Amino acid sequence: MVLAVTLCLIWIIVNLFILLPKRLSREENLFLFLTCSITIMLSLLLPAKRMYFGDPGFNYSIEGTLAFLFNRNIIFPVLTLISINLVQDKGLWKKLITFSASFCVFILFCKLEEKHTIVSSINTVTLFIYFICFYTLMLVLLKGFQLLSQKQQSSDQ
Repeated sequence: MVLAVTLCLIWIIVNLFILLPKRLSREENLFLFLTCSITIMLSLLLPAKRMYFGDPGFNYSIEGTLAFLFNRNIIFPVLTLISINLVQDKGLWKKLITFSASFCVFILFCKLEEKHTIVSSINTVTLFIYFICFYTLMLVLLKGFQLLSQKQQSSDQ
């Protein structure tokens, strides 16, 4: 059941990403997707090590493992892409509303499906701080990528 719900969420989120207008280029979206995936993989390495290395006292079903991997590798990065594309709009209020909605969605998703998103229980304040740091890192990396792209284009001309 958990795998079916996760696959349905993937379908909804990917379709949402396809339908929403994108402010970022294809290369910027790909860069963000890959850096989000790597960052989330590294940050969830320690909480999920028992599942990764097959701890005999830790019972985790195949469906639960697949749901966790889908959440980590598809849902979280695509949700990050959606929110960062929406933040690129002009206007302070739109940015604040987008950031607030993104944080609420991520925190609620992690709290509702703790076993299949972050594996271990983490308090809400720590999760909120993690997502603030995560978004800040993604925005800084995106800005750096954009500056490098502009620098390369200006040197080519």
